[in-house]
Amino acid sequence: MEILREYSDLCRGIFWIPDIDNIESSNLYFQIPCDSDGNISSDFKISVDMSSKNTDNYNHKNLWATLPKRDTEGKPFDYYPRGRIEINRGIATIYHSPYIPQDELKAWAIDKFNLTTHNGIKKVKMVADGSSHYCCYLDD
Repeated sequence: MEILREYSDLCRGIFWIPDIDNIESSNLYFQIPCDSDGNISSDFKISVDMSSKNTDNYNHKNLWATLPKRDTEGKPFDYYPRGRIEINRGIATIYHSPYIPQDELKAWAIDKFNLTTHNGIKKVKMVADGSSHYCCYLDD
């Protein structure tokens, strides 16, 4: 699977968890290198076709549309449980579908997005968002 990532520094970004029983297997995450206030590294640019309206963050729908079908399995962007990691003043907040087990997701996200005290993170908050924004196939 070809993925747009692998920074060792602190990152924010978005993710999908295709198999909630095996979170560790998820490679569908997309990092944005940043500082502990969430400011994007100056040398990082988000492609307009993957970005949100203000172009400083990924958009799930837009980014999904750029992925090969072998990665998306032909599913729509909102099929799998998904989430986003935001960083502000040393606090990483993980917004996610409530179907994803929090303890496993937290450990996975700390690893994949480098949410460590070494990188200036003082706290990792979990926010299970049951709104329509994070609906997935499990809501059917």
